[in-house]
Amino acid sequence: MANEASHSTLLLIAQVIALSDGSISKEEEKMILDLPDRLGLTAVPRITQVNLPQLSSLGKQLSNHGDRCLAARIAGLVAGVSRNPEDQQDMNADERTAYRELIATLNLEDSELEEIEFSVRQQLSEGKSLLQTIGDALFGKDQWPDEVLLSMNLDIPGMI
Repeated sequence: MANEASHSTLLLIAQVIALSDGSISKEEEKMILDLPDRLGLTAVPRITQVNLPQLSSLGKQLSNHGDRCLAARIAGLVAGVSRNPEDQQDMNADERTAYRELIATLNLEDSELEEIEFSVRQQLSEGKSLLQTIGDALFGKDQWPDEVLLSMNLDIPGMI
């Protein structure tokens, strides 16, 4: 899978997981739907709450093992970072259902999934925003946004 196509599929997975949460605010929804533009990915199909793709079909589009592991990581990060204060578990029931649908499609070994989930818990403890968390997962830790953009003192929504 080409890098742009892989990133597009991974970003769609992040969006679907985030939108599966039944308690999303209008601001959060707009930020999530604007993620492709904010991350500079032009090939991502635009989605809405009405036309969400199935996670199982998105998972099947990932042809290599690394992308499937990254999909599990991104799904866990998105579900965990959007955790509501009153939630007693890492994911609410809707997010957990969506996460499990994706995981069932990815065909990862139990030991791999345990390692991924451990790294997700560690990364979530850093307290980064959803946008920065997804950017780190797609492009590498602290590789997005580009330092040139940061030095321009632009107001980038979702970066704090």
